[in-house]
Amino acid sequence: MRNLIELLNTAVARYGDRVAAIDGCDSVSFSELGQVIENFSRHLREFFDVGPGDRVALVMPNCLHSVICYLGVIRTGATAVPVNIRLKAEEMAFIIGDVEARLLVAHERTWPTVSVALSDLPGIEAVIGVDLDAEGVVPVAKLTGEGAREFDLPEMAPGDIAAIIYTSGTTGLPKGAMITHGNVLFNVQSTIRGHGFRPDDVHILVVPLFHVTGLNTILPTSLLLGSTVVITAQTNPSGLLDLIEQHRATTFFNVPTTMILLTRLQNIADWDLASLRLIAYSGAPMPVQTIERLRELFPCVALHNFFGLTETTSVTTVLPDEFAVSHAESIGTLVPELQARIVDDEGLDLPPGEVGELLIAGPSVVAGYYKRPGATAEAIVDGWLHTGDTAFVDEDGFIFLQGRKKEMIIVAGENVYPVEVENVLTRHPDILEAAAIGAEHAVLGEVVKAVVVPQPGAELDEREVKRHCTRHLASFKVPQIVELRDALPRNPSGKVVKREL
Repeated sequence: MRNLIELLNTAVARYGDRVAAIDGCDSVSFSELGQVIENFSRHLREFFDVGPGDRVALVMPNCLHSVICYLGVIRTGATAVPVNIRLKAEEMAFIIGDVEARLLVAHERTWPTVSVALSDLPGIEAVIGVDLDAEGVVPVAKLTGEGAREFDLPEMAPGDIAAIIYTSGTTGLPKGAMITHGNVLFNVQSTIRGHGFRPDDVHILVVPLFHVTGLNTILPTSLLLGSTVVITAQTNPSGLLDLIEQHRATTFFNVPTTMILLTRLQNIADWDLASLRLIAYSGAPMPVQTIERLRELFPCVALHNFFGLTETTSVTTVLPDEFAVSHAESIGTLVPELQARIVDDEGLDLPPGEVGELLIAGPSVVAGYYKRPGATAEAIVDGWLHTGDTAFVDEDGFIFLQGRKKEMIIVAGENVYPVEVENVLTRHPDILEAAAIGAEHAVLGEVVKAVVVPQPGAELDEREVKRHCTRHLASFKVPQIVELRDALPRNPSGKVVKREL
């Protein structure tokens, strides 16, 4: 197969009446899913002339329509742009404007933020609404029924861009990683090799469909194998256990934060979870004690740690179950066909045991950043992605992350670059300068800590700093700890020395 639509069409032909997706009380077969995706793409082409060269933004929580609209956009030959629903209006507006989206699909839950973002986006030609009744918004139901004319499917080669997913940049401005059809198809094979997905699986698809694990790992692999996804925006551990029990789910992927909360449930024995065969976690460091507790609670369930970046499509390394406890601090070994190097500041390879920057090469590395040739050239050199993560590899090939060269903070699986927070902090008229760092948190992994120097004579307190950030940043980026100082520590060249903070 050359592209995601060939993957979808093959699934429809192979699996027909088998259940493809469940969302609450709604259940669709592969045939039904294929038909409604086709209908949606036909309407996009007929009413809006969407096709190759266009980009359509999708701002939705996990739901059946997030799958339908994503694949429907791609079927026209256009590029889908899933947007993180936790962003603030100004953050959304930047991404949607930067990617030059023609259309936008919004959900009732995201509309309050999207409607504000749209006030600064004159280029959006139409808004399609899911469970949304608002003036000027086209109900998605008008675009998923039959009646629109079929069109000749455009050529979609493996190297063509299927989706653009924005990731925070070290300059403080998000960058759109261009993910190709070939990237995703390779990642499907990596998922089968690394995680052992099977045709009879039932996957709890709770990881967001605006991030790569849900979008590029669970969803397309279930299409290839004919397995079922239970789509949910539920985040409460008790609710997720209800879904596992109800649907006899076999796999459960989530971030460490959810796993920590799950292991703290006192009544976990009340659920029948015997169907589970795989629990996988990624996105942030997992406490060793949580892994050990999962092993106690689920002795017959495989535990997989895995690692990936938006820029590597998703699955890059996997730590197999037999090493889950003995190598709990490792992200595992590379999936087949990928290569890794650990290099020093001069770009020279380091021997096992020595810490340097982790570089990745192979078919999962994305095509680059949208409209950012300079950033692309800096990040991908001769096919090697410079991840910005520091790591070492042991004699057996296990990779151990040591930190983030780019000083990124990971809050419950969400990436936060300090400069994003610092840029907002220093916009406050009473703040002279500021630094953002990560502080350890028992549940979230890390939270943002702001070290702030007030303007001379200004009266500033912790509540005002947080209130200011809340107006401009997604909740996970807002500093949970604020420290006021007279000055920031600096080296002789004037650079802030964050390790002293």
